[in-house]
Amino acid sequence: MTFDSSTSASAFKRDFTPLSPPGSYSLDSDGLKLFLDKPDGKIARKGHTNTRVADGATFNSTFTVRYAKVTYAFSGPAVPGVVTAAILLAPERDEIDIELLGGDASHWQTNVFAPARSEDQPLYGAFSSVQNYPHSPKSVASTHSYAIDWSPDRIVWSVDGSQVRTLLKADTMKNGALHYPSHPSRLQFGIWDASDQEGTAEWAHGPIDWDTAPKRTAAVFASVQVECPY
Repeated sequence: MTFDSSTSASAFKRDFTPLSPPGSYSLDSDGLKLFLDKPDGKIARKGHTNTRVADGATFNSTFTVRYAKVTYAFSGPAVPGVVTAAILLAPERDEIDIELLGGDASHWQTNVFAPARSEDQPLYGAFSSVQNYPHSPKSVASTHSYAIDWSPDRIVWSVDGSQVRTLLKADTMKNGALHYPSHPSRLQFGIWDASDQEGTAEWAHGPIDWDTAPKRTAAVFASVQVECPY
């Protein structure tokens, strides 16, 4: 589905549902814009966090996939502390990520979470990786096509048609258990403020400095394509 002024409203509502209120997004000739607005009230910095955190727009697909190639074409704002994400997410906490960090605009990140049954928390950072852009323009603020190619045996991430990372199922063995996503997952894409927790804010090069950041920032999604060859 291409997101522009010709997008069928009925098809869009059939396939995608917002998790954020009306006014937090728009669909027009420029694409599907997901907004992050400055919170109301006084915002103070406390260590690496802000005392108020913005709510960004997020969409879920109404359908699930189990092994597929999903390609998201989008851009994110180059604002430190702002994260734009396009992921696959299962109720069992399986997660395959593409993340754009506004504070590291010349790179993008890939990640996997798939907690074993005996684990209360995911293995944070165990399967994360920072990727380069093989083609110009090399910035999160430019529109690129990011793909997650998820099969029963491996996950391949690519950008603009160039493969940048492969994670084999066999390589997700940690602590005697596999941590490989295997459950039906929804597509989820959105923009969020990473200023609420110390570790998360540091990772995102935050918190957001609202004295210099725009009062409204936006991630712009141009299209989503789903292929099911497996």
